[in-house]
Amino acid sequence: MKIGIDIDNTITHTTEMIMHYARIFGEERKLNTLPDLNYYYLEDVLGWDESTADLFLNTYLGTIYREMKPKEEAVETIKQLKQEHELILITSRNQNFQKVEQVTIDWLRHYGIPYDDLILNATPNMHHFSKLEVCMQHGVQLMIEDHHDLAWELSRAMPVILFDYPYNRHLSSDSIIRVKHWNEVLDRVKQLPANTRRA
Repeated sequence: MKIGIDIDNTITHTTEMIMHYARIFGEERKLNTLPDLNYYYLEDVLGWDESTADLFLNTYLGTIYREMKPKEEAVETIKQLKQEHELILITSRNQNFQKVEQVTIDWLRHYGIPYDDLILNATPNMHHFSKLEVCMQHGVQLMIEDHHDLAWELSRAMPVILFDYPYNRHLSSDSIIRVKHWNEVLDRVKQLPANTRRA
């Protein structure tokens, strides 16, 4: 089976690392640093305007991507999945941010995360990247994701294993399979039919 896997907040603890650097950035500028984790986008989480959020991302994104850690059991589970499945990492990480692709490749290599293909967002806006379109082009039959809007779009065409977060708890669909930890993922994949794609 071809499995698509998101990176941020799926393989990694991205939010925690972003909040660490947002506190530093925000305290230097006397900005709000108390997050509302019911939201996904930085502007909503911290109540910052778009230009402030962009300045933060341009300043810290490379560091965040280099320093974050994989979730518990993510690497081991992905290695086990790779033994039987083709894995395509599909991320909204935007190639328009300097060095994002190379930092991502280096991070994956550092942690020994196997994959067959890596697809980054090449659009001008990371909020409008259609992972469904990418999945259809590459024959992906199952997606492992955390983002609410992307999971909802994907669930109309294939099963989605969704990592549970406050910002996606409102989603409900027969095609969405919620997990809290990577140690649940292998069993969930094994429970799916070999060909999960819908006509």
